[in-house]
Amino acid sequence: MCAEAAPRTGRYQPRIRPQLGPLPALCTPTISASGPVDCVDLRSEQRARSFLRERYLRSLIAMVKRDVKFTMYEKVKVDAVFAGSDIDILNFQVEDLETPLGVQKEALIRCPDVISYSFEIDSSL
Repeated sequence: MCAEAAPRTGRYQPRIRPQLGPLPALCTPTISASGPVDCVDLRSEQRARSFLRERYLRSLIAMVKRDVKFTMYEKVKVDAVFAGSDIDILNFQVEDLETPLGVQKEALIRCPDVISYSFEIDSSL
């Protein structure tokens, strides 16, 4: 994560650049490590994982400076302008976060707290 302190204001201002790094393993491989490994199956699974990872990373890039609706645990729904992610994709930096308690100019949302998110994309793309 790239964070900097504001110059001589006494106020901490996180600035996270939209960097995309390695994702944690979200599921176990479908190919058994204890038995004989078929190279064709392994390559096929790696190709599928690579495709899905690239698609997810491209969605993060597409979200920058767009209004995003986050659904979080406890049925909390918040809206914000997406600004970026830390390198491990453990936190999202957002601006103008609208919560049930009010609006925050800048905030970090912990990714494990997010169930889903959605945003509008241009149909011209």
